[in-house]
Amino acid sequence: MCGICGQRMTVRYHARKGRLDTNYLCQRHGIEHAQPICQSVPGVGIDQAIGELLVRMIEPVTLEVALTVQQELQSRLEEADQLRHQQVERARYEADLAQNRYMQVDPNNRLVADSLEADWNEKLRALTQAQEQYEQQCQADRMVFDE
Repeated sequence: MCGICGQRMTVRYHARKGRLDTNYLCQRHGIEHAQPICQSVPGVGIDQAIGELLVRMIEPVTLEVALTVQQELQSRLEEADQLRHQQVERARYEADLAQNRYMQVDPNNRLVADSLEADWNEKLRALTQAQEQYEQQCQADRMVFDE
């Protein structure tokens, strides 16, 4: 904002000696009413002062917020990991149960044995799929958390 007229100032960028310099111009009246520019202020000192002020003002708050968000994300990832691990354990338990049923069947009763073997194979496939999904999701969670 212009300190003289209170209007918004515009920014102009100039390439000088391999770097980008800024100039703040109050030119609204000049554009709208064909009057001279109200003021022009070199931006080097202003940009540096505002940058330092922002770092001083925001750094403690930003750091505290970032740490809080990181802790919240970590706890949610741990909860989700625990739930996925329970699914794998449930699939493992069902596969073990199907294996025990198959092992206890009388071999002479082929129809029942075939049915129990098919059930056991299905439970093993479900266990393998649950383990693969668990590992993939763990990797994805690590990537998200690292970002």
